[in-house]
Amino acid sequence: MTKNMFVAATLLASVSAIALAAGPVELNDENTGRIREMLTDQGYEVGKIKIEDGLYEAYARKDGHKYEVFLDGDFAVVRTEMDD
Repeated sequence: MTKNMFVAATLLASVSAIALAAGPVELNDENTGRIREMLTDQGYEVGKIKIEDGLYEAYARKDGHKYEVFLDGDFAVVRTEMDD
């Protein structure tokens, strides 16, 4: 296994462990409302919300940029990726 493959596998395992340690990820009106409110309070305009790889994924805009914001089952932001 190359060093890059090892690092990628380790990162994937870490993200999976974080997702499993948090509460359940369930897409419903209550949870999407909570995510929208939280991200709106942080200055985002929130679009679509879905589940990907055991995390909530919110498509959002802020300061003229597009983002993908990933949250765990406890609604903690795990990572944010710029999507321009």
